[in-house]
Amino acid sequence: MPGSTLIATASERASKTPPAPRAGSESRSEAFVGPQPGLGSLPLLGRGRTRSISAENPNGEKGRGGMAIPNPSEPRPAASARAADNLGQGWKVRPFIRLNARETATLMDVAGPGIIQHIWLVEGLNRGLVIRFYWDGEESPSVEAPAPDFFAVGHGRFAPVNSLAVVVNPANAMNCFWPMPFRSRARITLFNETDRDVELVAYQITYVETKVPAAAGTFHAQYRRAGTSERNPYVILDGVKGRGRYVGTFLAWTQMEKGWFGEGEIKFYLDGDDQFPTICGTGTEDYFLGSYGFPRPFTTAYSGTVLPASENADPPNFWSLYRWHIQDPINFEENLRVTIQALGWGADGKYKKLADDIASVAYWYQAEPHAPYPELPPLAERLREAKRPPLKIPGAFECELLELVGRSPNIVAEPQALASYGPGWSGDAQLFVQAKQVGDFAELAIPAKEAGAKKVVLYATRATDYGKLRFTVNGKPADVTFDGYAEKPAPSGSISLGVYEPKDGKFMLRAEVVGTNPASTGARYFFGLDAVVLDKP
Repeated sequence: MPGSTLIATASERASKTPPAPRAGSESRSEAFVGPQPGLGSLPLLGRGRTRSISAENPNGEKGRGGMAIPNPSEPRPAASARAADNLGQGWKVRPFIRLNARETATLMDVAGPGIIQHIWLVEGLNRGLVIRFYWDGEESPSVEAPAPDFFAVGHGRFAPVNSLAVVVNPANAMNCFWPMPFRSRARITLFNETDRDVELVAYQITYVETKVPAAAGTFHAQYRRAGTSERNPYVILDGVKGRGRYVGTFLAWTQMEKGWFGEGEIKFYLDGDDQFPTICGTGTEDYFLGSYGFPRPFTTAYSGTVLPASENADPPNFWSLYRWHIQDPINFEENLRVTIQALGWGADGKYKKLADDIASVAYWYQAEPHAPYPELPPLAERLREAKRPPLKIPGAFECELLELVGRSPNIVAEPQALASYGPGWSGDAQLFVQAKQVGDFAELAIPAKEAGAKKVVLYATRATDYGKLRFTVNGKPADVTFDGYAEKPAPSGSISLGVYEPKDGKFMLRAEVVGTNPASTGARYFFGLDAVVLDKP
């Protein structure tokens, strides 16, 4: 009957069952069960031998853990190195290592075959420490990244991560569970590229000595960083050649202006794709398995945004985003390129390209050999604190840079940086005039780049100790009185002074104190001039 070939009676099944092996007859060649054990495979007893490397057993050798002997004469010990001096061998003598400036520590160097199952690392979230993995005698690393970024810690800022592949726990314990097969050798190094010693590096690397399936690829990860004002879309990965599967993305994204930043699409160009990709996402939060923005942090098995951030806070805003393709790896046969757009919303309701700052780590498996990686971004670039680019009012003359042609005696008029007060000022600076009384003034010369009347528009500042101003342009009074008082420093917005003809190729702008707001405090007569725009009448 239909389907009868799929059905067997109990007696038939029993007749086809091979006899149970005799005790002790298992072959030593049995491979470890699966490249990554899980709950379902835990009862299956393969022949893998578990080994674990730490500072207390640097080579992971059988029966040789905790053998260090206290050495009180050690000239540059690691943290807590003297704590066991009175207890002796076997009592937590070498739990940590010290990694001095410009030195490299070898965390693991063992013969294969085998599979790394878990790595735990504590090193202080220092982007100046570079972790590298080398498989099977290769000279070019398959993994190269700042240590915290490799473990999905962005911007050097701690946040808990609770995922299948990566776990980050308080206070800075970084763990990964990516299975990492190797055949003849596995070597992991940690390089301190900074000029400061790190007195405590703690680590544990657990692996299994076992056969590796012929079809298994080796694990790869690559770090990049760039500003999207220079290149947009941002390139997460490029130049990958060979057969493999893409398994994860981590982005340390710095948002440089208010508003939603995540409209950009991620694109996967597979196996010769040129202008258009095979896989095209629909938005940044969609790729990270969210929707309608990131209203709050979340961390799940396969995706998360873990730093507390708000798209409408004063920038820079820091986001740490991860997406693991564990259940949906992206397979490629020949080559792979991955990009993401930095795209937000403009005031006109249309998409707007963004000048954000992005660092990334891409994770994938592939058959060796792998193509050489681009040069790792230099130390200064990795450590650079991403800063909001200053606002530039189009066509504006910065008052702090203009020629100061006159001022009242005994008052100070000088440039003042304003970035610490938040965004909104052109060039993040102003001309700060410390006037003392009614009648004090400052006069600026604004060059006229072309003949003809111009509308003169001033941008100024309000603050708690600022006074009231009136203006003249080329000796003619403007029909404007400006009250500079506010409860906290804030840009004034545009102040139209009227239309004027240039005189001798210049517009002479004079700002004079005419009073003060009753609520003003402190000096009460100060004022700040940000920028001037010469516009068409």
